[in-house]
Amino acid sequence: MRGLLLALLFLTLAPPARAALEENEVKAAVVYHLSLFAEWPPGSLREKSFNLCALTENERMADALSRLGGKTVKGVSLMAWRKRPTNDLSICQMVYLGEMNDAARGRVIAQLAGQPVLTIGNGGIQAPGAMVNLGVSGERVYFDIDLPAVQRGGLRLDAKLLRLARSVTR
Repeated sequence: MRGLLLALLFLTLAPPARAALEENEVKAAVVYHLSLFAEWPPGSLREKSFNLCALTENERMADALSRLGGKTVKGVSLMAWRKRPTNDLSICQMVYLGEMNDAARGRVIAQLAGQPVLTIGNGGIQAPGAMVNLGVSGERVYFDIDLPAVQRGGLRLDAKLLRLARSVTR
C-alpha cells in the first residue's frame, strides 16, 4: 500500500502542461488510485466487476479512462463505461463527471445521492456536489475532497488519501 501512496503522490505532482493528453492520463491515474483508497459498504460492490462510468464529452479523457479497463480494484476487474447523463448509473461504483453544465451535473448528483458511488468532478470548485474534485494548478494535478458528501454515500476514504488532498471539506 505504501507504494501506491507514493505513486499517487507522484501523480498529483506530475506536470500536465506538455500536452492535454498527458493531463488526461494523469487525471485517469488519479481516478484509478482513488478507487484503491476508498472503501465501499459491505454488499455494495459487484463480485465480477468494478464499474467506472465516465460522463464526459472530452474524447481524450474518455480514452484515458477507458484504458483503465482490466486493472484490478478490490480483487475484481475494473470495467470502464462511457455513459450519458441521462443513462442509468446504477451499475457504477465510481462516476467521473467531466464537462457538463451545472444543471446536468446537479441531476446526476441528485440521482446518486445517498448511494455508495464515488463521484469525481473535473474542475475543482466548479463541480459542486462531487465527492472528489480534480483540478490543475500551474503544473500540478490536485484533488479536493468533500468528506460530508463521501460520508452521505456510505463510503470511507483512507486517512493517507485525505492527507494528500489539497483540501478536505469536513
